[in-house]
Amino acid sequence: MQDTKDVSVFILLFQIQHLSRYHAMKRLEELELKPGQAGILFTLNVEGVLSQRQLAEKIGITPPSMTVALRKLEERGYVLKEPDGRDQRIIRIRLSEKGKKCVEDLKKVMGDMEEIIYQGMSREERLLLKRLLLEMRKSLMDSKDFKGMDMCSIMEKTRPSKGPNDF
Repeated sequence: MQDTKDVSVFILLFQIQHLSRYHAMKRLEELELKPGQAGILFTLNVEGVLSQRQLAEKIGITPPSMTVALRKLEERGYVLKEPDGRDQRIIRIRLSEKGKKCVEDLKKVMGDMEEIIYQGMSREERLLLKRLLLEMRKSLMDSKDFKGMDMCSIMEKTRPSKGPNDF
């Protein structure tokens, strides 16, 4: 293993992101989900019932891509589609009970990932790490590229375009 004292923080953060993404992708494969599908389930869990268009806007994908993603999630029983009570042209999307259970499984995956990351650290070290990471995030958000933006806007601005295999 290389000498770690000379590794830049930027490289360390990149490596941590790469390793954690790999672990997360493996766990998503076990749940037979793709990252975009997990994002849809999490969004519905937080927002409740949304129109297909609203959901596409929140996720940051085109309505046709959302149609494909929802078809797969509906086939697996994770989401339910219902016509809007006022406007039959609008389809409302919500989580099914199976979808809610899947979100709980995803939360467990996130908790397990945190346990892996925090392995060998004391409670104080965990709190310190979180505080330092929050401070780093704040510094980046205060930079000229993101000044005055909230995290959701930054995520939207910097999100890589979704490919056809992400959903």
